[in-house]
Amino acid sequence: MSELLWRKRLAVVAVEAEYGVAPDPATATILEVVMLDAGNPYAGNTVERERMRYGFGNFAQINTGPNVTRQIRLPFSGSGTPGVPPAYSPLLRACALSETINAEAETPSVTYAPVSENMDSVTIWWYEDGQVQEITGARGTLEIGADAASMPYWQISLTGLYKRPKLAPTVQGQESTVAGEIPINKQNTEFSMFEFAARMSAFSLTLGNEVNYRNLVNHESVNSTDRRASSNITIDAPSLGELDVFAKVESHEVVTLGEVELIQGRVPGNIITVQGLHVQASTITPSDSQGVMSYGMELRYLPTGSDDNDVAFIFT
Repeated sequence: MSELLWRKRLAVVAVEAEYGVAPDPATATILEVVMLDAGNPYAGNTVERERMRYGFGNFAQINTGPNVTRQIRLPFSGSGTPGVPPAYSPLLRACALSETINAEAETPSVTYAPVSENMDSVTIWWYEDGQVQEITGARGTLEIGADAASMPYWQISLTGLYKRPKLAPTVQGQESTVAGEIPINKQNTEFSMFEFAARMSAFSLTLGNEVNYRNLVNHESVNSTDRRASSNITIDAPSLGELDVFAKVESHEVVTLGEVELIQGRVPGNIITVQGLHVQASTITPSDSQGVMSYGMELRYLPTGSDDNDVAFIFT
C-alpha cells in the first residue's frame, strides 16, 4: 500500500466562462497558498433508508446531494506590480466580488467590490500526491486575519459540485507568485476608524456571504444569496477627548456611521486597503492588554440603500 503525503497538496483555480463547466486546466493558476484545509471532499445532506424489522441495527445512509467544501488560506499580499491582479484573484471573484482593473491611472489599482447578482464561479483542481478532485461551480466567502505582530492572511471557504477524485500523475496549470506578505505592525500598517488613528492590536473581517448548495430535479448549483460583512477589532481605549467611542456605539437615539480603513503595505504593488465607508460600531468590551485598557468592538459594514458599497478591497 502506497502512502499519500500530506505536504504534497496543491490547489489550481480558474474562473468559469459558463457555470459548472471546467475551463482548460492548462490555462488555470497554481496557487501559492499558506495552508490547504482538508475540508470535506464528499459533503451533503443525508437520509436513512429505514425498514421495519424485528432486530436492532443501523440503516443505510444515503447522500441526497453530494457536494464539496474546501478552505484555502492565502498570503494577504499583492501581485508585486501596481494595476496587476494577484494570482489568487479568481478566488476573490468566487466570493461574489467584482474585479475592476485601473492600470492606466496615475495610481494603478485593482479593486474588488461586492455584487448581488451575476457572480462569478470557479473550478478548483485539488491535487493530493498523484490524484486530483475537479470541483466545478464553486462559490464561497472570505475572512481576513490581521492581528498585530502576525502575518495577515485571506481565508477562503468554498462550496462546489462533487466529482469523484481520479489519478493525476502530473499537475496541470501555470505557476504563479505573489509578493511576500509582511507583518502587521507600525512600520507596515495603518488603521483608522471615524477619522481617528486608533492603536489596533487585532483585526478580523468576514465578508459574511450566505452560500447555499441546491440540488433539484434538472438543476444543481451553488449560490450566494446574502451578505453581512462585519469586523471584530481590539484597540487601545482612547480617552473621550480623543474619540468618544460611546457616542459612536450608541444606537438608542441615532445610528452613527463612519469610515473604517486598514492599509497594509508601503511598497507599490504590495499595498492592500480594506475600506468601509458606512460602518457602525456596535459593541464595547473592555479588557486588559499588557496593563493597558483595551476595547474589543464589533463593526458592521452597511451599504448605501441598494448599492453594493459596504466594503472594498483595493490593491495599489
